Amino acid sequence: MTYLLDKHFITIFLIIGFSMNIWRQRHAGEEYRIYWMTIVSTIILIVADCFVVWAEGDRARWLCRMIFTIVGYVMRPVAALSVTLIVYPKERKPVYLQIPIYFNLLVYCTAFFSPIAFSYRDTIDGGYEMVMGPMGYTVFSVSFFYILFSVLTAWDRFKHEDHGRERYILYICAVACVIAAMIDGVEDGDHVNAAIMVSSIFLYMFLRFFDANRDPLTNLLNRMAFYDDCDRYNSIISAVASVDMNGLKKLNDAKGHEAGDEALISIGKSLKAVAGRSILPYRIGGDEFTMIFMRQEETAVRDILDRLKTLIQEAGYSVSIGYAMRSGREETVTEMLRRSDEWMYTDKAEYYRQNGRDRRIREQDDTEKGADQ
Repeated sequence: MTYLLDKHFITIFLIIGFSMNIWRQRHAGEEYRIYWMTIVSTIILIVADCFVVWAEGDRARWLCRMIFTIVGYVMRPVAALSVTLIVYPKERKPVYLQIPIYFNLLVYCTAFFSPIAFSYRDTIDGGYEMVMGPMGYTVFSVSFFYILFSVLTAWDRFKHEDHGRERYILYICAVACVIAAMIDGVEDGDHVNAAIMVSSIFLYMFLRFFDANRDPLTNLLNRMAFYDDCDRYNSIISAVASVDMNGLKKLNDAKGHEAGDEALISIGKSLKAVAGRSILPYRIGGDEFTMIFMRQEETAVRDILDRLKTLIQEAGYSVSIGYAMRSGREETVTEMLRRSDEWMYTDKAEYYRQNGRDRRIREQDDTEKGADQ
């Protein structure tokens, strides 16, 4: 017990605190099961380390030491893999990521009949010590592979996200895990346990922050992110655009809300297609979308909005769009958005006029129909 608390106290403290928080989210889906994978694998690592230390003092316990040494070497990459799976997009978990785990398992299982991974030899003081074989450091190579893969995945996943700048904390965690693995390889320590737990907690906090600024349907930035960015980029915002889908209620009534959701997702994809570092799209609510442009001339703004409208039409949907350029440094984003909305409503009125029916009459008919029912 003294050894356990002396060497693993911080890791145990992190496990308890993180487990309590994850337990509250136990029905939240696949992502949280992966967090449990991290926690369980780290617990197994701690238990295996304690049994290895216990067996070191008695030559007769060599088999117990070998078994738990193998368990420790196998579970370290598993813990690293769990970090990789957390970063990886939810919709796809490639099977090939598990191959290094099985390869690592096979390498260390050879210890039962071959010194290729590790073996034991007697020492002059009557004890015995472990000797690493030519494949003994496979565990560190596999763990490094997962850490590197996590970094590359995080970079690819968040490189186009302005709100993904906080992703650099993920790279710091990766470097910390690599350093911990190197120290463990030289000193036969267990620093990587704490490093993996800390990294998992940072990942949890980062992804929770990331999701809090996302619209769950379209994966665009949401209303809260819009207001935050209006304050954050106030001095460099040059234009605001309002985008509103035409005919969403009719589509929902005719084909159901799933068809309406598909339309909103498609429009969201079109918005992301024209977005960039200086053009940020948001879903404000319902069928309402907004874009802010930073340091963009009016010609560029109009070209982008024309392209957006074309992309949405090609997808089989229709939107009304309005925009407002900043008239002076003293004009607020709220005032720009008001002018943008006015232009958008003018465009929407024209859309319904061209389709043979005034929107206000349609809404009045819908209200009267509901009252009659």
